[in-house]
Amino acid sequence: MALRQIAVIGVAIFLLLMAPQLLKVTQIRMLNEIAYFSLFAISFNLLFGYAGLLSFGHAAYFGLGAYTTAILLKRAAGTPLLLSILLGGIAGAIGGAIIGFFCVRRKGSYFVLLTLAFNQLLWALAWKWRGLTRGDDGIGGFVPKSINFGILTLNMANTETMYYLSCAVVIILLLLAWYLMKTPFGNTIRTIKVNEERAAFLGYDVNFSKILIFTIASFFAGIAGSLFAVFQDFVSPNAMDLKMSTEVALMTVLGGTGSFFGPILGAAIFVYLSDWISSLWDRWEFIMGVLFIILVLYFHQGAIGLIPKKIKSTFKG
Repeated sequence: MALRQIAVIGVAIFLLLMAPQLLKVTQIRMLNEIAYFSLFAISFNLLFGYAGLLSFGHAAYFGLGAYTTAILLKRAAGTPLLLSILLGGIAGAIGGAIIGFFCVRRKGSYFVLLTLAFNQLLWALAWKWRGLTRGDDGIGGFVPKSINFGILTLNMANTETMYYLSCAVVIILLLLAWYLMKTPFGNTIRTIKVNEERAAFLGYDVNFSKILIFTIASFFAGIAGSLFAVFQDFVSPNAMDLKMSTEVALMTVLGGTGSFFGPILGAAIFVYLSDWISSLWDRWEFIMGVLFIILVLYFHQGAIGLIPKKIKSTFKG
């Protein structure tokens, strides 16, 4: 990692730590949303941007993480919050491994439609299995009021506490994902995207590598879903519906799939614009759709492509 990259990341982390002292409560809540949606978008970009796997069912793993955390905290009294978040990620990873096993053997539109089909299957289970998920009524009121860490007690009703928790988890996982894509495994994934047949000829286990990146991306999505559930203190089938899968794709393309940090920028733009435009007009989805079309047609690198090359080179990943 270049010294300039380390400096930029250090400044960014410092600003995130200072944000609660400088911003209003509503703005802190927005930053919290940006944090877990950034992780969600990065997880999608691991599949689409790096592996070339376009999934229309990525919300399935987001929802699995959200429901796992909610059900554990609601029904298994005394489950540590951080453990429930980790188990949410593991649930997403298990779901990703199983679904990925069936999907990665297909290509093109068959792969896309199969991921969508599995997403809709899990969504239907969440909708109909009322004994476990309470259906469209959702699960709420499961986040503990406080967490004890020995001499330290965290008030979970406090917006700043929730913000710092989300930032800590997201930053650790983003750095892990960034490091992962710079390892030989990351190079393998890029090779498979460029030419799958040549990668297989060179001796790479293409299907195993695809399943592995699918599982890793699903783990990150599951953690993002868990943080979403904890922040909202509520989960419903909307957490894994087609709209959520579409939104994460929009965030990623909006920011730019050519850079590791593009989806983070896309998540920030999406959350801010959706909040701002929705306060002006209740048909805000139309504006976002038009913006998406313009980006696809005229700005192929996404929003990060508008950043000067000297600055953008710092975020190349």
